[in-house]
Amino acid sequence: MLNLPPQLQDRDEPIDVGVIGAGLFGTKLVDQIERVTGMRTAAIADLDLDKAQQAYRESGVPVADVTETDGLAGLNAAIADGQQALIDDGPTLARSDVDVIVESTGIPEVGAHHAYTAIMEETHVVMVNVEADTVVGPTLADLAEKAGVTYSMAYGDQPSLLAELYDWAQTVGLDVVAAGKGNPFVEEYRYGTPDDVFDRWGFDEDFVEEHDLNPWMYNSFLDGTKVAVEMCAVANATGLTPDVQGMHLPDASIEEIPEKLRPKEEGGVLNDTGVVDTVSSLRPDGTEIDDNISFGVFIVTTTPNERVQEYLEQSSGSGMYVASDGKYQVFHRPYHLPGTETSVSVANAAIRNEPTGVPRSREAEVVGGAKRTLEPGDELDGGGGYTVYGLLEDADVAEDRNHVPFELLDGAEVVSEIERDEIVTYDDVRLDEDSFIYRLRRLQDVV
Repeated sequence: MLNLPPQLQDRDEPIDVGVIGAGLFGTKLVDQIERVTGMRTAAIADLDLDKAQQAYRESGVPVADVTETDGLAGLNAAIADGQQALIDDGPTLARSDVDVIVESTGIPEVGAHHAYTAIMEETHVVMVNVEADTVVGPTLADLAEKAGVTYSMAYGDQPSLLAELYDWAQTVGLDVVAAGKGNPFVEEYRYGTPDDVFDRWGFDEDFVEEHDLNPWMYNSFLDGTKVAVEMCAVANATGLTPDVQGMHLPDASIEEIPEKLRPKEEGGVLNDTGVVDTVSSLRPDGTEIDDNISFGVFIVTTTPNERVQEYLEQSSGSGMYVASDGKYQVFHRPYHLPGTETSVSVANAAIRNEPTGVPRSREAEVVGGAKRTLEPGDELDGGGGYTVYGLLEDADVAEDRNHVPFELLDGAEVVSEIERDEIVTYDDVRLDEDSFIYRLRRLQDVV
């Protein structure tokens, strides 16, 4: 992030950004791109062109500067003429003459295809679609490196912020014990469905309707699926690993984190160090914890240097905390702003050809646990739905046990009975083997 503003201001031409998906994330990004000297939203792709048009309008782009396009030639002509374009076809935008593509559809199948298409066109990709990243991110990153472009996590989303914290700790010489985020979670939420999710969040009907909230998405936050997805991305970007299947998810205030996420022999819950995990902002009875980190990220660190331990302890309570014995510290960022901060990734990709976090290896997998007994003929409905929840698992364990990557399960047909909490294997379901993400994942598995 340092020194980017002057480099942006010195550009002869702005960075042309293509945003695929005009949902909450995409529109917040467009709002900020239009405020940054040295970049512009050259095009927005969405099946609903009214939403794309609204994203431009609400970011302050004059209606006269926006043109609806159809086809690659028309899109590229509009971009070359300095117009800001609308198109209802994501793959066309991915093939266009923009400098950076931001994939923010949230749909794994189409997200993987958009990212692959852009990389083949030697265009930088900022991947908001963490769900697709957990399945084929390492392959997309490798293809981007070979093409000489960047494949990057989206800054402002929690995985990228955790990758940044991890890099910071390594650079200043601290050992990372655990990295994670906060999330409201109690065990029974694993079996929750979209039917009552807003009651559990405490949202009234007017609020839900006003903001057009997606019950499946909000349920994925509570049933553990989104947590698993995000921490899988962190593991693959940093080399940190899951300590146990499903993570520990202890309840903790910020100050309690270094007391709980530490080795068992020292009073914590961890079997090992160098792990990813998550803390709940709710106590087991469902009451909210004061001074929780529900919307932030953290790392727990340690150092063998007693002088450094003592120095850090002197600052405890002033934005960071040190455990009662002085041995472990927690550094945190109390917020994340999806979309609003992602122009940092755009600038890093276009100016430095560097990612703000990238999956470098396959350390973890998200797998699916059954929410209820599933019978042959049942169709699975993916994250936040009625049939399966996501769990984080060590990648080698998932491979040895034939567990299916979670994002391949949406639409799969059950072919043998799966008991509640049983992890879904390739033998249990019939997958769509013609899907793009399935074929790309199978390629990743044999490399």
